[in-house]
Amino acid sequence: MNLTTAYNKKQIFSYGILFLSGLYFVFISVYSINQADLGFQLSAVGRLKAGQVIYKDFDFIRPFFGVIFWDYLLKYIPLQFDYSILISRILVIIESFIICRVIQKLVFDREDLYTTVFLTLCFLHTFPVMPWHTIDGIFFSVLALLFYKKKWYLSALLFIVFASLTKQSFAIFGLGASLIIMIDLFKKPVITKKDLYVFIPSFLFLIAVLFQYRIIENFNLFAEQVLHSASPSYLYEGCIAPYLFFEKNFLTVLYILSLILIYFININRKVFEILLIIILPVFIIYPFFNSGQFKGAYVLYVFLFILFLKYERQNKFIFLLLFLGWCSSISWGYNTPAFFILILLYRFIEKQDRLFLPLWGIILTVFSIYRSKYPYSSESLTPKHLFIKNIPAVSGLLVSEKEYSYILEAQQINKLHKDVIFLPASPLLDIINVSYLNRASWEMDVEYPSWKSDLQKFKRNTIAVDNSLFPYYKEGFFISSITLELMKQKKVIRKTKYFTVYSN
Repeated sequence: MNLTTAYNKKQIFSYGILFLSGLYFVFISVYSINQADLGFQLSAVGRLKAGQVIYKDFDFIRPFFGVIFWDYLLKYIPLQFDYSILISRILVIIESFIICRVIQKLVFDREDLYTTVFLTLCFLHTFPVMPWHTIDGIFFSVLALLFYKKKWYLSALLFIVFASLTKQSFAIFGLGASLIIMIDLFKKPVITKKDLYVFIPSFLFLIAVLFQYRIIENFNLFAEQVLHSASPSYLYEGCIAPYLFFEKNFLTVLYILSLILIYFININRKVFEILLIIILPVFIIYPFFNSGQFKGAYVLYVFLFILFLKYERQNKFIFLLLFLGWCSSISWGYNTPAFFILILLYRFIEKQDRLFLPLWGIILTVFSIYRSKYPYSSESLTPKHLFIKNIPAVSGLLVSEKEYSYILEAQQINKLHKDVIFLPASPLLDIINVSYLNRASWEMDVEYPSWKSDLQKFKRNTIAVDNSLFPYYKEGFFISSITLELMKQKKVIRKTKYFTVYSN
């Protein structure tokens, strides 16, 4: 009887936390807005919908497939539809759910809905909910690994191509994973009907995309823009050094020696499971004190690699996911393996089944509080908030009065000056105002290789410079030279609460 009562309580708690997780996903779909990043990928989609040709008519320094993927997802939804951003956020959550479901099939012992929802919470963690090339690359990569596990080799190789065409760093994963898949294929060259059912339409889709979006016709521009920013030194500085080296040499030596000892000394696995159970709550709470970033993520990721190598070296899919997590972390603005680290950490302690529901409750609680208090580039729930109404693209979002007035002010400026360009980085305003006058919606130099050609073209245009964003793009890596140069050429005609307007 006691066992039955305990089981019923567990079931009730499971249903309750599942319901609360659903509310959480609804909340993060509607809550907050940010000007710099939220509309970036979708502004490129908006340019495609407006008839512009990628690379030819606008600069895009990443491969094309993520943008085209979202163009197809939103094929029948105009970006000026009031709720397009909200719909895109819901699609991101669905995409993340599929990613986590596939990861379950690859490396977890169970495939229930509860675990999928839990892993989706871990995957999205504190990351802002928005279409993003890194998430797209992970999406196609894990599908490729699933096809590989099913021995659908052709489909696996093709989806690795899709992943590689979302962001440059996934090409590294693509090369490694393709080599492994092709070795297996050559050992046993069998092609199944199910493999062909996926491969043939997917391959035809890729061919159609290459012609429809004029990629082949503009291949030289594609290569020039996508490869122009590649830096061999970054592979060390941004992708290897953070994982293995500290500022002080003796700490690096101590760290590497510790990893070697952990691997070779005979220690019961349960010791490390208990250690990770202690680390996990501390790790997920730390973003409160580190601007949303997970302190120690690099060290913990390498630690997990050593533990899996020590105790589960036969499971190649775990190491393929570790490799994928590392490749996904190669980025200018978000170089962290955070999409994978909580999932893989939980995978190592998965057998501690009694801890699943408490961990789920802790993670849901912590991330809910964090997103309410420190939303990405936005305001906490403390000030008065309201739902946006009757504004293209962003209706239905819950934002602060300040953010709402920012958008209204930008709309008013756009009505007064039809040729206005918002600088130095306002892709969301481009979508709202249906304005794609320049060749990039992120106007910093690294994202805008053709800015000098636009500089000559916009001598007569009005510009509105964001008063809060401008200092950030005034110097350093994210400098916006076109903003600085146009400000020199023009004079201030108006100052508003959020913008300084310049014209001739």
